[in-house]
Amino acid sequence: MMTDKLNSGLIESMKEKIPEGANLANLLMDILYIGKEAVYRRLRGEVPFTFTEAAVISQKLGVSLDQLIGANFGGNALFGLNIVHYADPVETYYTMIDGYTKIFRELKREPESELATSSNIIPQTLYMKYDMLSRFRLFKWMYQHDKIDCTNHCYDDLVLPEKLLQRQKELVDEAQQFESTCHIWDSMIFQYLVNDIKYFTKIHLLTEDNVFQLKTELLQSLDELEEIAMKGKFASGKDVHIYISNINFEATYSYAASKYRHVSMIRIYAINSITSRDTEVFGNLKEWIRSLRKFSTLISQSAEMQRIQFFKKQREIIAEL
Repeated sequence: MMTDKLNSGLIESMKEKIPEGANLANLLMDILYIGKEAVYRRLRGEVPFTFTEAAVISQKLGVSLDQLIGANFGGNALFGLNIVHYADPVETYYTMIDGYTKIFRELKREPESELATSSNIIPQTLYMKYDMLSRFRLFKWMYQHDKIDCTNHCYDDLVLPEKLLQRQKELVDEAQQFESTCHIWDSMIFQYLVNDIKYFTKIHLLTEDNVFQLKTELLQSLDELEEIAMKGKFASGKDVHIYISNINFEATYSYAASKYRHVSMIRIYAINSITSRDTEVFGNLKEWIRSLRKFSTLISQSAEMQRIQFFKKQREIIAEL
């Protein structure tokens, strides 16, 4: 009886997730690699979906298995930790970035796609196209966890593989293809990064040349972001709304969503994010980001004076390096 209920619930959840007009049987044949008759036997309830099949369906269609079995009735939800493994941090970091890139690539194609972030650091989706800035973020994490030998100016010893650099640029590109994007920034996001660079310079882990290169990329990113804010659009032509918050954030929250599915992300441990496809988590996180607008000023295609003042202040902060 329980198996029948779970199987029926899974089928109903899939019907809710697929695009209007799509054929569920054909879709399942594609993602499960099973024949038409095997699919219809499952849809008729003659054969239950296996756990492996349910897991694949959950991943591909965004069906929440924890919600399906009632795990969230007690206020619980499942999260993916996406933790960088200490044994091979660069390779597992690549796996994380690759995973986010694939999620964005799938969601951006669907109707009503949107990406939103409230950030207390410069978002990955904006800085990862810059090699020195992206390397510094990973370097800081590796130094903190003693995963790099830092006897002398070890920043130069951290060489990121070409496939990681390429995937980071792809992540940035995919993130700018959503129909609508919203960024709400803590007004201190550049100050926080400059403080970090100053610290590593004082303990002799960054050379003058390193600092010059980081400073150059920061100014380049600032020029790019100011142009985006003026136009209210990315180079892709997609809309973006940028807000500057008048209060500080304790963490960075993000979500990517479409008409049919969604994923929520909360930044932890500097370079990691825990993720969830739980509907209740998504609703709460989306409402949290939206609520921050009441404390914020929209500077994209509006508030010209505030926009000019903000970017002028950031250049002054970067000039301290």
